[in-house]
This record gives sequence, C-alpha cells and structure tokens, in this order.
Amino acid sequence: MKKISHGGNIYKKAKEMGIREEDILDFSANISPLGLPEHIRKAMIEAIDGTINYPDPDCSRLKEAISKQDNVPESHITCGNGGADLLYRLAFGLHPKKVLLPAPAFVEYEEALSAAGAQMEYYLMRDDFVIKEDILEQITEETDFVVICNPNNPTGILTEKELILRVLERAKETNTFVMADECFLEICQNESEYTVKPFIEKYENLIILKSFTKLYAIPGVRLGYILAGSEDVIAKVNRTGQAWSVSHIAQCAGVAALSDNVYKERVIETVAAELSYMKKEFFKLPVILYDGAANYLFFQTPGITDLDRRLESYGIMIRNCSNYVNLGKDYWRVAVKSHEENEKLIKALRMILKGEE
Repeated sequence: MKKISHGGNIYKKAKEMGIREEDILDFSANISPLGLPEHIRKAMIEAIDGTINYPDPDCSRLKEAISKQDNVPESHITCGNGGADLLYRLAFGLHPKKVLLPAPAFVEYEEALSAAGAQMEYYLMRDDFVIKEDILEQITEETDFVVICNPNNPTGILTEKELILRVLERAKETNTFVMADECFLEICQNESEYTVKPFIEKYENLIILKSFTKLYAIPGVRLGYILAGSEDVIAKVNRTGQAWSVSHIAQCAGVAALSDNVYKERVIETVAAELSYMKKEFFKLPVILYDGAANYLFFQTPGITDLDRRLESYGIMIRNCSNYVNLGKDYWRVAVKSHEENEKLIKALRMILKGEE
C-alpha cells in the first residue's frame, strides 16, 4: 500500500512546485492551529542541558502526570516515540493473527499490524461512514484485535461510547483486544461524552492510544502513550521497544503540556469556531461534506480526482484519501487551520469548483 507522508513532505513538495517551504499552506497535517505553545517551547529549551544524560527509560515524571490527568494507574500506562511507534510495538508485542479494521481508517494501522503478520478483515462502512451495531457480528472467536478510531481518521465522525462499550463486551466474550484510538478526541468539545478512559480498569481487553502531536502541535518531537486495561499488555509493549524510546526533551515537553490546561481550552474553542465556519462555507460548494467533529474536514468532489493538483497552483497541500481502503479517488481531507489560512483555502476552492473569486 502506498504510504503518503505528512509534514515531512513539505521540503520535497516546495522543491517540486518551485516555491519556498514557508509559502506552502499545508492542510494535509491535522495539528493545532495555534502552533507550538510557549510553555512547552520553554520546557524543551530548559531541557537541553539534561540531554547530557540518558533519558529516564520509565518516563516516570511523564507517567505520573498522565496518571493524574487521565485518572489511570501508572502501571497501566506506557509511553513511546509517537503514536506510530506504539502501533508497531503493539503489533509486534501482541502478534494478532486476525484484525478487524473499519474502513476507511488511518493507513498506519494496517501497515503496522501487517508488518507483524496479521491478516486484515474489513468492516466496510457505508456511504455515511458511521460504525453501526452490525460490527458486532464480525467479532468472532477468530478475531484477535479490533481497531476503532474515535473520531475516525479521515472522516472525523464520532462513534457513540455506548457502541464501543458493546464492542468491548462482545470482544470480552471472544478474547479479543480492542484498541480505541483517541488521538483526536481531546480536541473535540465533547470529549467526556465519548472517551472510554473511565473503563480502562474494567476491561482488560481495552487499549487506548493517545498522542501529544495533534493538540500541542509537536509532531517533530514524537510523543505518544498507551493506556491498557491489562498490565501484561503494557509489559509486552515495553519489551518490543528499545529502553530509551522517548527522549529527555520529549518527556519534558509532555510534562509541561499536562501542567497547563489554558492552551488546550483555547485550541478546543478555536477549532470549534473555525470548524463551524468552514462547514458553513463548504456547504456552499459543489462537494459532499461529512459532518465530522475533529480538527479536519472530510469531503468528496464527485468526478473530480485532481483537486490536490489544482490546489497546488495556489500553494496549498491537502490530503488525497485515495489510498484509504473503501474510498475512491475523489475523497479529500483538509485540516482546520487559522481563520486567515482557512479563508485562503475556501477562496481557492471557490475558484476551482465554481469559478468564483
């Protein structure tokens, strides 16, 4: 399966387009529109002198901060070099043979699990891209691992907590692990209504994937963590990674991030306002827009399969979703950015799709 990179593709794309990197508007990577928060920048700078020593292999201070925030015992937490690192460590630590994967879904789930030898079975979502109760029918004794991304990537559509709990109950009967990817959920206004974090100690088969990348705009730092109902899962994940997978600077960034909720609240408010604005503008365009709740929009341009190429002439990059299972070549995802940047995207789309200034 073709892999499409995100922010790291900027240099290559700028060279290809013959423009400067700073002149590209990258709507393909879904990170906080407010940029790197000052308190995290300061913490990382202050951490530089500490890099003369090896980082704490147990991420003790960071796990303590996560434990307080998520109300989960430290023994049920492990940290990694970003969400992708933890996906691979989960895949090789648990070695599932058969995985149930809703489609479309984040490409790296399949990449990581297939690399560890797993066979994919797809729950193919219908035109509304909503996970429904019939997913329970596909969880059998042969299913080792189920993935639910909430909100879904790339659609941004939320799955009701009650349904995830039913999936967990069914998976408990079949001795199946369920991984809920909540990396984008904390950017949503109604996180508490959808998160399954309060059930981490109730279900030994529950795994929750989290990342600092999206909310705190630090994809280059690489920092994520796992909450698991079983301490055995934590042990297996730890065994599949090297001891110093999380740098000292990354650990300090994580501790700083969790020390101040003001920035998080500002991100949530900004994304909610801009998402509302963008949806209103997208409804005026000849596109099929899906009602997602994340910091990105998912839409279809029926019959138009080169929208990404057309937008490049405006210095804009968007996510082509054609390499997602269950999607065609006319599906796209765009991030929610600052109001000024969002206006530029809308203006370019009006020109391309409607011929309007």
